[in-house]
Amino acid sequence: MTSHSDRAHAQWSASATARNWTCPGALAMATIAPPEQDSLAAARGTAAHEIAERCFANETDANSFLATHVFVGKHTIEVDDEIVDSAQSYVDYVRALNPDEIWIEHKWNLDSISPPFDAGGTCDTVALIKAEKLLKVIDFKHGVGVVEANENKQLRTYALLALLNLPKETIDHVEKIETVIVQPRAYHAEGRIRSEVFTVDTLFGWAVELIDAMNKSRQALDAFNANAGDKDAFNAWAAKWLTPGNCKFCPAEGMCPALRNKALSVASENAAKWFEDPSVTAAVELPAPTVMDDAQLGHILDGLDLLEDWIKAVRETAHNRAENGAKIPGWILVDKIGNRVWSKPEEEIVKDLKALGLSEDQLYARKLCSPAQAEKALGAKRKAEIAPLVEKPVKGVNLVQENKTSRAPAKNKIESFFEAV
Repeated sequence: MTSHSDRAHAQWSASATARNWTCPGALAMATIAPPEQDSLAAARGTAAHEIAERCFANETDANSFLATHVFVGKHTIEVDDEIVDSAQSYVDYVRALNPDEIWIEHKWNLDSISPPFDAGGTCDTVALIKAEKLLKVIDFKHGVGVVEANENKQLRTYALLALLNLPKETIDHVEKIETVIVQPRAYHAEGRIRSEVFTVDTLFGWAVELIDAMNKSRQALDAFNANAGDKDAFNAWAAKWLTPGNCKFCPAEGMCPALRNKALSVASENAAKWFEDPSVTAAVELPAPTVMDDAQLGHILDGLDLLEDWIKAVRETAHNRAENGAKIPGWILVDKIGNRVWSKPEEEIVKDLKALGLSEDQLYARKLCSPAQAEKALGAKRKAEIAPLVEKPVKGVNLVQENKTSRAPAKNKIESFFEAV
């Protein structure tokens, strides 16, 4: 079984459909972007997918992999309770379908409709339910960034891949398609599992729009290559072909001029000028949040996600360039120093510490097992027995966009201490 992190992506991958559709120039910008570096969050998501796939392959539950390790690029991910719970939620949903046919982690392409790029992707799960004449296309999302199911271009691309590549005798049973997002760690008004249903005809109509979007990206790439490094030509090209809006995970996010301009639109004019012009040395003046009224705060909050994503992307781009030899004025690479660890194997350290007079109780700290560890110890048939012993405690409050959560509003401090009269 090829690990998730080692699987090659098509030039037009299903996961990038929304980005390329919104921004025809994204594929061209990717050709000059620095090498991508997996973040820890992305690596944990990859690990969760791999654990789920192992559950299906070995007919077991996710807690059987608790405390094991998954290697994702430069990251070594220890499978913890969070990964176990997330993967198991997805596995349970798929197993409960009881489909007539199922395809898990199948990679398909769009060659049969002659796209202008190498296009395809790997579907997490595709399931056929003959009695309903339904094809379910299921995508597991481990992250907490809310993903919408309605008109989701990634999932529609997966659905198209399935219809174009499954055997005819399978497709003959299909009249409608349900694309499903399983996102156990993200709150949403429609729940952690949400979906969209549409007909096969609707999907094939959408495929015409997909090819049109691909052709626009092809035109943008050809125009980009014709610039031959001319700065004025590039600026004109960028104004025509770059459209921010689906920039998350774009390899060129930190160097995109259109995204920079949109991100800085929430900053004051003098701050935006400072970011855009290296010759400006005057201090950046920003309004103090304490003097903003509630409407101003809401406006700024609406734009901060984009600005924060851009800032993070700029930092990652600069770091990657520096690691690959670039000399960024005023910045250098330094070693990251971790916390103290033992310099010898455990058995040698234990022997040395005992020689120093430490007892067995002083050498090892005991702590109560987690719910996932208890489930693993009890076994799959008895794991439900701990349900009465488990809760998810409230640990404070978060300020979130109202239309991106299914949770009821929490009480503020005033409401908590004073009853309404």
